Amino acid sequence: MEKLFLKDMTFVNESGRQVILHGENILCREREMGHIYPDLEKAFPYFRRMGFNLLRYGIFWDAVEPQPGKIDYEYLNKVKHIVNLAEENGIYIILDMHQDLFVQKYGDGAPDWACLDEGLPHPTDCVLWYDAYLRSEAVIKAADNFWANKPAEDGVGLLDHYERMWEEIARIFADCPNVIGLEPMNEPFMGSLAREAFGSGTMEMLKKNPQFDLSRPDLIPPEQAAEFMGIVASRLMEFDRTTLMDFYRRMQRAIQKHSGLNIVTGGNIYCSTDVPTGMERLEGIGQIYAPHGYDSVVDSDRYDAYSKENVARVFMGKRQGQDRLRLPTIIGEWGAFPSREFTNDLIRFMNHILEENLWGSAYCEYRPGQENDANFSALCRAYPMETAGTLQSYHYDEAGKAYEMKYKAEKGGTTFVFLPFKPEDIACDLPIQTEARAYSPESWLVSVTAGADGAANLTIRG
Repeated sequence: MEKLFLKDMTFVNESGRQVILHGENILCREREMGHIYPDLEKAFPYFRRMGFNLLRYGIFWDAVEPQPGKIDYEYLNKVKHIVNLAEENGIYIILDMHQDLFVQKYGDGAPDWACLDEGLPHPTDCVLWYDAYLRSEAVIKAADNFWANKPAEDGVGLLDHYERMWEEIARIFADCPNVIGLEPMNEPFMGSLAREAFGSGTMEMLKKNPQFDLSRPDLIPPEQAAEFMGIVASRLMEFDRTTLMDFYRRMQRAIQKHSGLNIVTGGNIYCSTDVPTGMERLEGIGQIYAPHGYDSVVDSDRYDAYSKENVARVFMGKRQGQDRLRLPTIIGEWGAFPSREFTNDLIRFMNHILEENLWGSAYCEYRPGQENDANFSALCRAYPMETAGTLQSYHYDEAGKAYEMKYKAEKGGTTFVFLPFKPEDIACDLPIQTEARAYSPESWLVSVTAGADGAANLTIRG
């Protein structure tokens, strides 16, 4: 399997072909499962059938360092087995240190010994799990103590433990050619700063608009909502520019002690909405921008109110972030859809956004049994796995079984297109040689070799 490299705002392989990455998140949050889904190996034929060439694989501090300073090498070796299996199946890996509500005690993430919550209360009546970020005194205090590098029971600071843990992770996976990046923390939560930001934003809005009620977002006019989020965003972006960038530089030092692997950065937890990131570029290390994006109804029972317009606006902001940072970009999380009749329609809408921006992505998330769920069939889409030249645009018409692609071709270069349908007609305005082969029992890979340099308009129909 060819290694990937970062080139400007794109990914290229050792052959110099531009690569689009398409796949899913794998996140086994349960401690009782050892943070590894049993029989995950059996899902790889499904990943291949879907055309996935990327997995954002979640690892957990709770599993890596279950006791202070004690690395669980058995767990990491199990993860490495999955990484190696992915390589055998032509799949690249991002290793994501995952957390939700920061600690395993209340969600997933840090081990109990690293949960310095000082005995503060945690609510049990949150309608949505992520409401606890602003309501839980315990989660807020645990996060504050982490960023302050408060010492654990062994006298070593939490950030110091975290850095040493990442040194070992980088060392163990340094020889895995399909690992394209290490993500130090999923959706970093800033602690008490978040509640202060939302509180001060509310107070400012109430001075101008006494009827402003954050508990009733459906009654807030769009212009007031935008003004409020602008106030909040300024505080959160400051966290990104200072605390979070200092954290990423610390993680960079840890990673580079034993490997040349890229670092994956995505901004704080609220950047999964339309809050822009204040994150900057790092110097001296390969950096991948991996923002998340969700509609406000995520994880609720209100998908009847799902707003495609809001989703389009959220990802327009992510594009602005990419253009500012000038980094290769993978949408690290999107979706989180329930299995319903409307699910494929929502996936198709997101597919168009990915096409328009030439982004890679990892849908969130795979769950055992998804292999047999037709409500997620739209995750299988035609796309240019590898382009010999410069990719300009592509589009998959699922209903019409048609694929179109424009690129600046290189004479003698071979482009590879994944198709979920059998190709019957292939046309191009440049001379080409083609070959179609079965990629799985239900998908095909078409190779297109250009006979000349120039603008290529490729069409494949089933």
